[in-house]
Amino acid sequence: MAVSVGDEIQAAQYNGLQSRVDTILGVGSGQSGYGQSLASSQVSVGAVVQAADMDNLRTDINKIKNHQAGTNASIGNIAVGQIIGADRSETNIGTGVYQTDEGFNDYDTAITDVEGNLFDIAESSVEAKLTSTRSTSWGGGGGGTVTHTFTVTFSDANQRRYFFNSGGEIRFSASLTGSSGSKYNNWNTLLTNMGTIKFGYTATTATGSGTAQAIGNYDLTTSYQTIFQKNGSGVYAENQYQLDARADSSTVLRFRVSFEDNDLGDQQPVGPQGIQPNPAGPAVDEPVTGTLTSTIQQLRATGSNVEVTSPAFSTTSNL
Repeated sequence: MAVSVGDEIQAAQYNGLQSRVDTILGVGSGQSGYGQSLASSQVSVGAVVQAADMDNLRTDINKIKNHQAGTNASIGNIAVGQIIGADRSETNIGTGVYQTDEGFNDYDTAITDVEGNLFDIAESSVEAKLTSTRSTSWGGGGGGTVTHTFTVTFSDANQRRYFFNSGGEIRFSASLTGSSGSKYNNWNTLLTNMGTIKFGYTATTATGSGTAQAIGNYDLTTSYQTIFQKNGSGVYAENQYQLDARADSSTVLRFRVSFEDNDLGDQQPVGPQGIQPNPAGPAVDEPVTGTLTSTIQQLRATGSNVEVTSPAFSTTSNL
Protein backbone atom coordinates (compact mmCIF):
# COMPACT_ATOMS: atom_id res chain seq x y z
CA MET A 1 0.00 0.00 0.00
CA ALA A 2 1.45 3.35 -1.08
CA VAL A 3 1.82 6.29 1.30
CA SER A 4 1.31 10.01 0.64
CA VAL A 5 3.96 12.72 0.88
CA GLY A 6 4.12 13.97 4.45
CA ASP A 7 2.67 10.82 6.01
CA GLU A 8 4.58 8.87 8.61
CA ILE A 9 5.45 5.32 7.63
CA GLN A 10 3.77 3.09 10.17
CA ALA A 11 4.92 -0.37 11.22
CA ALA A 12 1.70 -1.77 9.77
CA GLN A 13 2.56 -0.31 6.36
CA TYR A 14 6.05 -1.79 6.39
CA ASN A 15 4.64 -5.10 7.59
CA GLY A 16 2.20 -5.03 4.69
CA LEU A 17 5.09 -4.85 2.22
CA GLN A 18 7.05 -7.50 4.06
CA SER A 19 4.04 -9.83 4.11
CA ARG A 20 3.64 -9.53 0.34
CA VAL A 21 7.31 -10.41 -0.16
CA ASP A 22 7.00 -13.35 2.24
CA THR A 23 4.02 -14.66 0.26
CA ILE A 24 6.19 -14.87 -2.87
CA LEU A 25 9.60 -15.84 -1.55
CA GLY A 26 8.57 -17.79 1.56
CA VAL A 27 6.10 -20.63 2.15
CA GLY A 28 3.10 -18.75 0.75
CA SER A 29 0.04 -20.80 -0.16
CA GLY A 30 -1.56 -22.23 -3.28
CA GLN A 31 0.05 -20.80 -6.40
CA SER A 32 2.31 -18.45 -4.43
CA GLY A 33 5.48 -19.35 -2.53
CA TYR A 34 9.00 -20.33 -3.55
CA GLY A 35 9.83 -21.92 -0.18
CA GLN A 36 12.93 -19.82 0.58
CA SER A 37 14.20 -18.21 3.79
CA LEU A 38 13.91 -14.42 4.10
CA ALA A 39 16.24 -11.70 5.36
CA SER A 40 13.32 -9.43 6.29
CA SER A 41 10.80 -9.90 9.06
CA GLN A 42 7.85 -8.12 10.64
CA VAL A 43 8.50 -5.13 12.95
CA SER A 44 6.68 -4.54 16.20
CA VAL A 45 3.71 -2.18 16.26
CA GLY A 46 4.92 1.25 17.37
CA ALA A 47 8.54 0.57 16.43
CA VAL A 48 10.48 2.89 14.14
CA VAL A 49 11.17 1.35 10.72
CA GLN A 50 14.96 1.37 10.46
CA ALA A 51 17.22 1.55 7.42
CA ALA A 52 18.25 -2.04 8.19
CA ASP A 53 14.60 -3.15 7.94
CA MET A 54 14.29 -1.59 4.50
CA ASP A 55 17.64 -3.01 3.42
CA ASN A 56 16.59 -6.53 4.42
CA LEU A 57 13.37 -6.04 2.50
CA ARG A 58 15.37 -4.87 -0.52
CA THR A 59 17.54 -8.00 -0.29
CA ASP A 60 14.45 -10.20 -0.50
CA ILE A 61 12.89 -8.20 -3.34
CA ASN A 62 16.13 -8.47 -5.30
CA LYS A 63 16.24 -12.23 -4.74
CA ILE A 64 12.81 -12.52 -6.32
CA LYS A 65 13.61 -10.13 -9.18
CA ASN A 66 16.90 -11.90 -9.96
CA HIS A 67 15.14 -15.25 -9.97
CA GLN A 68 12.45 -13.95 -12.32
CA ALA A 69 14.46 -11.71 -14.63
CA GLY A 70 18.17 -12.01 -13.82
CA THR A 71 18.47 -8.42 -12.58
CA ASN A 72 17.95 -6.34 -9.43
CA ALA A 73 14.79 -4.34 -8.82
CA SER A 74 14.83 -0.59 -9.45
CA ILE A 75 15.23 0.37 -5.80
CA GLY A 76 18.22 1.86 -4.03
CA ASN A 77 19.93 0.93 -0.78
CA ILE A 78 18.75 3.10 2.12
CA ALA A 79 21.75 3.94 4.30
CA VAL A 80 21.78 4.32 8.07
CA GLY A 81 20.79 7.86 9.00
CA GLN A 82 18.66 8.52 5.94
CA ILE A 83 15.07 9.66 6.33
CA ILE A 84 12.70 7.47 4.34
CA GLY A 85 10.05 9.42 2.45
CA ALA A 86 7.10 8.48 0.29
CA ASP A 87 8.94 8.81 -3.01
CA ARG A 88 12.57 9.47 -2.00
CA SER A 89 15.02 9.34 0.87
CA GLU A 90 17.56 11.89 2.08
CA THR A 91 20.11 12.39 4.83
CA ASN A 92 19.55 16.07 5.55
CA ILE A 93 16.14 17.54 4.86
CA GLY A 94 16.22 20.75 2.87
CA THR A 95 19.61 20.27 1.26
CA GLY A 96 18.16 19.18 -2.06
CA VAL A 97 20.27 16.03 -2.02
CA TYR A 98 18.09 12.94 -2.15
CA GLN A 99 17.64 9.57 -3.86
CA THR A 100 14.48 9.13 -5.91
CA ASP A 101 14.61 5.31 -6.01
CA GLU A 102 14.63 4.81 -2.25
CA GLY A 103 11.19 5.96 -1.21
CA PHE A 104 8.63 3.74 0.47
CA ASN A 105 6.48 3.83 -2.67
CA ASP A 106 9.43 2.71 -4.81
CA TYR A 107 9.52 -0.47 -2.73
CA ASP A 108 5.76 -0.83 -3.12
CA THR A 109 6.10 -0.54 -6.92
CA ALA A 110 8.95 -3.06 -7.00
CA ILE A 111 6.85 -5.59 -5.09
CA THR A 112 3.88 -5.06 -7.41
CA ASP A 113 6.20 -5.81 -10.33
CA VAL A 114 7.39 -9.17 -8.97
CA GLU A 115 3.85 -10.08 -7.93
CA GLY A 116 2.89 -9.79 -11.60
CA ASN A 117 5.62 -12.20 -12.73
CA LEU A 118 5.35 -14.97 -10.15
CA PHE A 119 6.08 -17.88 -12.50
CA ASP A 120 8.87 -16.29 -14.54
CA ILE A 121 12.25 -17.98 -14.21
CA ALA A 122 15.68 -16.70 -15.28
CA GLU A 123 18.02 -18.35 -12.80
CA SER A 124 17.49 -22.03 -13.48
CA SER A 125 18.85 -25.24 -14.90
CA VAL A 126 17.58 -27.88 -17.33
CA GLU A 127 18.44 -31.35 -16.04
CA ALA A 128 18.21 -34.74 -17.76
CA LYS A 129 16.06 -37.16 -15.73
CA LEU A 130 14.89 -40.23 -17.71
CA THR A 131 15.40 -41.93 -21.06
CA SER A 132 13.47 -44.92 -22.41
CA THR A 133 14.67 -46.58 -25.62
CA ARG A 134 13.25 -49.26 -27.93
CA SER A 135 15.18 -50.82 -30.83
CA THR A 136 12.76 -53.59 -31.85
CA SER A 137 10.09 -52.86 -34.47
CA TRP A 138 6.51 -52.19 -33.42
CA GLY A 139 3.12 -51.41 -34.96
CA GLY A 140 2.25 -52.56 -38.46
CA GLY A 141 -0.21 -55.27 -39.34
CA GLY A 142 -3.20 -53.31 -38.05
CA GLY A 143 -1.67 -50.93 -35.56
CA GLY A 144 0.00 -50.96 -32.19
CA THR A 145 1.02 -48.67 -29.32
CA VAL A 146 4.15 -48.52 -27.17
CA THR A 147 4.26 -46.44 -23.99
CA HIS A 148 6.74 -44.93 -21.57
CA THR A 149 5.17 -44.35 -18.16
CA PHE A 150 6.91 -42.65 -15.24
CA THR A 151 6.27 -40.93 -11.92
CA VAL A 152 7.55 -37.69 -10.41
CA THR A 153 7.58 -37.83 -6.60
CA PHE A 154 7.95 -34.81 -4.32
CA SER A 155 8.96 -35.10 -0.66
CA ASP A 156 5.79 -33.27 0.41
CA ALA A 157 2.96 -31.21 -1.08
CA ASN A 158 4.75 -27.92 -0.41
CA GLN A 159 7.82 -29.04 -2.36
CA ARG A 160 5.54 -29.74 -5.30
CA ARG A 161 4.12 -26.21 -4.99
CA TYR A 162 7.57 -24.63 -4.72
CA PHE A 163 8.79 -26.49 -7.82
CA PHE A 164 6.01 -25.22 -10.09
CA ASN A 165 5.51 -21.82 -8.40
CA SER A 166 9.15 -20.98 -9.06
CA GLY A 167 8.77 -21.70 -12.78
CA GLY A 168 9.67 -25.39 -12.78
CA GLU A 169 8.63 -27.61 -15.70
CA ILE A 170 8.58 -31.29 -16.68
CA ARG A 171 9.84 -31.50 -20.26
CA PHE A 172 9.28 -34.16 -22.94
CA SER A 173 10.90 -34.88 -26.30
CA ALA A 174 11.31 -37.95 -28.51
CA SER A 175 13.15 -39.22 -31.58
CA LEU A 176 13.22 -42.08 -34.06
CA THR A 177 16.58 -42.75 -35.71
CA GLY A 178 18.58 -45.36 -37.62
CA SER A 179 16.18 -46.67 -40.26
CA SER A 180 14.50 -45.75 -43.54
CA GLY A 181 11.21 -46.03 -45.39
CA SER A 182 8.09 -43.90 -45.70
CA LYS A 183 6.59 -44.75 -42.31
CA TYR A 184 9.93 -44.28 -40.56
CA ASN A 185 10.34 -40.90 -42.26
CA ASN A 186 6.86 -39.82 -41.21
CA TRP A 187 7.42 -40.74 -37.56
CA ASN A 188 10.84 -39.10 -37.62
CA THR A 189 9.31 -35.87 -38.96
CA LEU A 190 6.43 -36.00 -36.46
CA LEU A 191 8.74 -36.28 -33.45
CA THR A 192 11.19 -33.70 -34.76
CA ASN A 193 8.54 -31.09 -35.57
CA MET A 194 6.80 -31.24 -32.19
CA GLY A 195 9.99 -29.99 -30.48
CA THR A 196 10.03 -29.97 -26.69
CA ILE A 197 6.79 -30.18 -24.70
CA LYS A 198 6.77 -28.25 -21.41
CA PHE A 199 4.42 -29.11 -18.54
CA GLY A 200 4.19 -26.13 -16.19
CA TYR A 201 2.12 -24.77 -13.32
CA THR A 202 -1.17 -24.39 -15.19
CA ALA A 203 -0.53 -25.11 -18.87
CA THR A 204 1.32 -27.37 -21.29
CA THR A 205 3.18 -25.74 -24.19
CA ALA A 206 5.42 -26.90 -27.04
CA THR A 207 8.34 -25.35 -28.88
CA GLY A 208 7.12 -26.95 -32.13
CA SER A 209 3.79 -27.99 -33.62
CA GLY A 210 1.04 -30.08 -32.08
CA THR A 211 -2.00 -29.57 -29.85
CA ALA A 212 -1.12 -28.55 -26.29
CA GLN A 213 -3.76 -28.15 -23.60
CA ALA A 214 -4.19 -25.50 -20.90
CA ILE A 215 -3.53 -28.18 -18.29
CA GLY A 216 -0.66 -27.99 -15.82
CA ASN A 217 0.19 -29.03 -12.29
CA TYR A 218 -2.73 -27.22 -10.67
CA ASP A 219 -5.25 -28.71 -13.14
CA LEU A 220 -4.48 -32.39 -12.59
CA THR A 221 -7.01 -34.86 -11.25
CA THR A 222 -6.67 -38.51 -10.23
CA SER A 223 -7.67 -39.55 -13.77
CA TYR A 224 -5.49 -39.23 -16.85
CA GLN A 225 -5.99 -36.09 -18.92
CA THR A 226 -4.45 -35.60 -22.35
CA ILE A 227 -2.05 -32.66 -22.21
CA PHE A 228 -0.52 -32.89 -25.72
CA GLN A 229 -1.06 -34.62 -29.07
CA LYS A 230 0.80 -34.61 -32.37
CA ASN A 231 -0.33 -36.55 -35.45
CA GLY A 232 1.45 -37.84 -38.51
CA SER A 233 0.65 -36.67 -42.03
CA GLY A 234 -0.57 -37.98 -45.36
CA VAL A 235 -1.41 -41.69 -45.37
CA TYR A 236 0.03 -41.85 -41.83
CA ALA A 237 -2.21 -39.12 -40.36
CA GLU A 238 -3.71 -41.63 -37.91
CA ASN A 239 -0.38 -42.14 -36.16
CA GLN A 240 0.01 -40.12 -33.00
CA TYR A 241 2.31 -39.09 -30.14
CA GLN A 242 0.24 -38.44 -27.02
CA LEU A 243 0.99 -37.28 -23.47
CA ASP A 244 -1.35 -37.95 -20.55
CA ALA A 245 -0.94 -36.84 -16.94
CA ARG A 246 -2.60 -37.41 -13.58
CA ALA A 247 -1.96 -36.88 -9.88
CA ASP A 248 -1.75 -40.16 -7.98
CA SER A 249 -1.63 -38.16 -4.74
CA SER A 250 -0.64 -34.72 -3.45
CA THR A 251 3.02 -35.68 -3.88
CA VAL A 252 3.10 -38.08 -6.87
CA LEU A 253 2.47 -37.14 -10.51
CA ARG A 254 2.21 -39.81 -13.20
CA PHE A 255 2.85 -39.29 -16.92
CA ARG A 256 2.13 -41.61 -19.83
CA VAL A 257 3.96 -41.11 -23.14
CA SER A 258 2.22 -43.02 -25.97
CA PHE A 259 3.47 -43.68 -29.47
CA GLU A 260 0.34 -44.87 -31.31
CA ASP A 261 0.84 -46.53 -34.68
CA ASN A 262 -2.85 -46.33 -35.58
CA ASP A 263 -2.48 -46.56 -39.36
CA LEU A 264 -4.31 -49.66 -40.62
CA GLY A 265 -2.62 -49.68 -44.00
CA ASP A 266 -3.62 -48.44 -47.43
CA GLN A 267 -4.70 -50.42 -50.46
CA GLN A 268 -1.96 -50.83 -53.03
CA PRO A 269 -2.36 -51.10 -56.82
CA VAL A 270 -1.88 -54.56 -58.33
CA GLY A 271 -1.97 -53.63 -62.03
CA PRO A 272 0.69 -52.11 -64.30
CA GLN A 273 2.36 -48.92 -63.11
CA GLY A 274 0.03 -45.94 -63.38
CA ILE A 275 -3.10 -48.08 -63.73
CA GLN A 276 -5.32 -48.51 -60.66
CA PRO A 277 -7.23 -51.78 -60.94
CA ASN A 278 -10.69 -52.23 -59.48
CA PRO A 279 -10.69 -53.44 -56.81
CA ALA A 280 -7.27 -52.50 -55.46
CA GLY A 281 -5.10 -55.00 -53.68
CA PRO A 282 -5.15 -55.67 -49.92
CA ALA A 283 -4.23 -52.97 -47.40
CA VAL A 284 -0.54 -52.93 -46.53
CA ASP A 285 0.83 -51.59 -43.23
CA GLU A 286 4.51 -51.84 -42.48
CA PRO A 287 5.95 -51.84 -38.91
CA VAL A 288 7.86 -48.94 -37.40
CA THR A 289 11.58 -49.64 -37.44
CA GLY A 290 14.58 -47.83 -35.96
CA THR A 291 15.57 -46.72 -32.46
CA LEU A 292 12.73 -44.97 -30.62
CA THR A 293 13.71 -42.75 -27.67
CA SER A 294 11.54 -40.95 -25.11
CA THR A 295 13.49 -38.27 -23.22
CA ILE A 296 12.41 -36.58 -19.99
CA GLN A 297 14.01 -33.45 -18.50
CA GLN A 298 13.12 -30.93 -15.85
CA LEU A 299 13.54 -27.17 -15.59
CA ARG A 300 14.28 -26.40 -11.94
CA ALA A 301 15.00 -23.19 -10.06
CA THR A 302 18.63 -23.30 -8.96
CA GLY A 303 21.15 -20.73 -7.80
CA SER A 304 21.88 -18.28 -5.02
CA ASN A 305 18.50 -16.53 -5.09
CA VAL A 306 15.92 -19.30 -5.38
CA GLU A 307 16.65 -23.02 -5.31
CA VAL A 308 14.07 -25.77 -4.92
CA THR A 309 14.55 -29.46 -4.21
CA SER A 310 14.45 -31.82 -7.18
CA PRO A 311 11.67 -34.43 -7.15
CA ALA A 312 12.49 -38.09 -7.81
CA PHE A 313 11.80 -39.48 -11.30
CA SER A 314 11.09 -43.19 -11.78
CA THR A 315 10.13 -45.15 -14.89
CA THR A 316 7.29 -47.61 -14.28
CA SER A 317 6.94 -48.85 -17.88
CA ASN A 318 9.61 -48.75 -20.61
CA LEU A 319 8.97 -48.57 -24.36
